[in-house]
Amino acid sequence: MSHTLSTYKSSAGRTIYSFPVQSFPQLATNIYVIDDGSQLILVDCGSGFERSNKDLLAGFEAISEAKAVPVSLKDIGLILITHGHMDHFGGLPFVREYTDAPIGIHQLDVRVLSHYEERRIVAARMLDSFAEAAGVSEKKRHDLMAMYLYAKGIYRSLPVQFLLEEGQPVAEIDIYHAPGHCPGQVCLQVDDLLLTADHILSRITPHQAPESITLNTGLGHYLDSLEKIGRIDGLRLGLGGHEDPIEDVYQRIADIRSFHESRLDKVREICQEPKTVAEVSKELFGRQHHYHVLLALEETGAHVEYLYLRGELVAANIDEIEQRPHPVIQYQCV
Repeated sequence: MSHTLSTYKSSAGRTIYSFPVQSFPQLATNIYVIDDGSQLILVDCGSGFERSNKDLLAGFEAISEAKAVPVSLKDIGLILITHGHMDHFGGLPFVREYTDAPIGIHQLDVRVLSHYEERRIVAARMLDSFAEAAGVSEKKRHDLMAMYLYAKGIYRSLPVQFLLEEGQPVAEIDIYHAPGHCPGQVCLQVDDLLLTADHILSRITPHQAPESITLNTGLGHYLDSLEKIGRIDGLRLGLGGHEDPIEDVYQRIADIRSFHESRLDKVREICQEPKTVAEVSKELFGRQHHYHVLLALEETGAHVEYLYLRGELVAANIDEIEQRPHPVIQYQCV
């Protein structure tokens, strides 16, 4: 992976350094280091895998070259975690080998960092229940859960020192809670620059999962959060947790909303006849393999759930639901 360093200046003169780390074999995560003149603030830290950690150190070497003074993880004064997904927080135990800088995350994601083992088990159980109701066979669920849990054992729980709360700036960085993609997702405003994390990305639409798996996710929360961020005035540039900078945050928000409206229309069309979530997923995404099967199921489930909660879909097989202890639900347009 290229360790090219990008540098951004805010309207108030603060500097943001950015570099990618390879969190997983086919996933790069953007790391940000904010230099406000008095301290360095690390935003996210990669997955904790060996390659990710090496890239993290290489990024600090690049910052050292840019500043012409030595800079390392030991110089970090604050650590801000944008949300509780492994590719953004998994490197914390590695970072802790270099610095005792306070760690901050939103309240709704605290448990992921501080009680990770419990969260991992509960989330896996909820995901398995979702897949069962979606119509996934027992053998397929077993395979999917094995993939889901793979690599989730590398992180060890760490205490969180402070909370990121909307309306309470940290080091003059404004915090916006943007749930949907993740319960505790936050966007960070540094003057006219917005660190959008995984809430808004330049090319792909951030992954959605149903709230039936994890509270405060779900498409409804996500769309509401998009609207909130769209009301922030004066944003010159968005800096995402992945991919390239977002030149026009407001237009990107409009494009993402349009994408989800189109996907909802497709679900409505598919569900003219009773369909399980698994059946809808196959029609939306075609045949998927490996972990992409799970991603497609979650994305489909988020859109089906959105329409169901708003009364546009109903459960068509209510007799089966009433009689069976673990029914597969079929959804149909009203």
